[in-house]
Amino acid sequence: MNTAVHERRGRNVTLTLRGGALIGAAVVAFSAAYIAGWPELLILASFCGIPPLLALALVARSRPRLSVARFSSPAIVSAGSTGSAQLRLVNTASVKSAAGHWTDTLPWSPGQTRSQGLLAIAAGAHFSLQYAFVPPRRGIAELGPLVIRVVDPFGLARGDFPVGDRQRVTVAPETVDLDQGAVDIASDSGSARLFQHRALAGEHDIMTRDYRPGDALRRVHWKASAHHGDLMVREDEKRSHAEAVLVVDTRRGNWRDVSRTQSTDRPESDRFEWALSMIASLRDHLIRNGLRVSVVETAVSQLADASHTDDFVESLARIRLSYQEGPALRLSSQGPNSSGCVFAVMDSADNEIVDALIEQRGSFDVAVAFLLGPASKSLDEKLEGAGWRVHRIAPDESVLAAWRSLESAIVGAAHV
Repeated sequence: MNTAVHERRGRNVTLTLRGGALIGAAVVAFSAAYIAGWPELLILASFCGIPPLLALALVARSRPRLSVARFSSPAIVSAGSTGSAQLRLVNTASVKSAAGHWTDTLPWSPGQTRSQGLLAIAAGAHFSLQYAFVPPRRGIAELGPLVIRVVDPFGLARGDFPVGDRQRVTVAPETVDLDQGAVDIASDSGSARLFQHRALAGEHDIMTRDYRPGDALRRVHWKASAHHGDLMVREDEKRSHAEAVLVVDTRRGNWRDVSRTQSTDRPESDRFEWALSMIASLRDHLIRNGLRVSVVETAVSQLADASHTDDFVESLARIRLSYQEGPALRLSSQGPNSSGCVFAVMDSADNEIVDALIEQRGSFDVAVAFLLGPASKSLDEKLEGAGWRVHRIAPDESVLAAWRSLESAIVGAAHV
């Protein structure tokens, strides 16, 4: 049930079932009196018909004059988590308001909160209400208006009166705290580097280790390689300046589970929601590790700068899959000399995207692709052959579980 339905209801003062039955009895009695010529039935008709009409007038005059101030916490709530709404009511009329019941309008099922009693509020006095809500999906939602139901003492008529304005609530994708774990993704010195930053006094933090597949050649320490007889790479820099790029496929045609029907309770693509949750979680994790994070979309740009938390989270809440083609995919603004890591989250990427990922793989030391769609051996082999580490997301696999599986795979590879 949507907000418009509630507002149409709120404009009406109507009879209850009891009041409608009395009006029906009055009509029957009046008709019988006219047809049968029994004037006595007119008394019965009046007895049945007048009270409901008086009740309608009484309820109409009982319309509450309330101002409503709304607050919600937290300011940004994640899909599936619990938020709290607080309402402060002030009676602006010169007389006490009528007692009744209240519900607040919700943009998702069941369309309103549970009906609760509301005491009469003295003139100029205030009253506070509070309830919890759980948004089922990401987006920009609006809570309200508050609906006050007033019923006459005999239960013959009722009026639903909307009061106050709506309040916008930002519902962001679910964000989880990713483990610091074994993989040092804040480093740019190799896709299999373990989280063991080592600094030795007097050596200016210069360390070397054996070359591993996926390490950039620019990291090769040629002097140490000549000394050891094998390729060695540097582990000498703290990479707080390193770049992290997050790639999310936003082309509607590349997500196979897109729903053709619109629903206030279900997202257009469950896999896309998973992707946004991973992007949001990765963004927070990487920034905490001191990286400069940028997010790249494959369709027309909709996301704000990832360094501006509030704007970025709100853009994540608003973003939708798009039919509009974006510019040629460019992962790094620093060109071929970039460093750091890149994470791509996709379902069934087209050849254009895959070719761009393969071509620009060399700009990064760590490259991971989370693929949500059905397994494609050819796609996996193409990406892995170019140096991408591919992680196929299992059905119902959570973001945290996928992250831990990735860590386990990298640690396992490091010990082979």
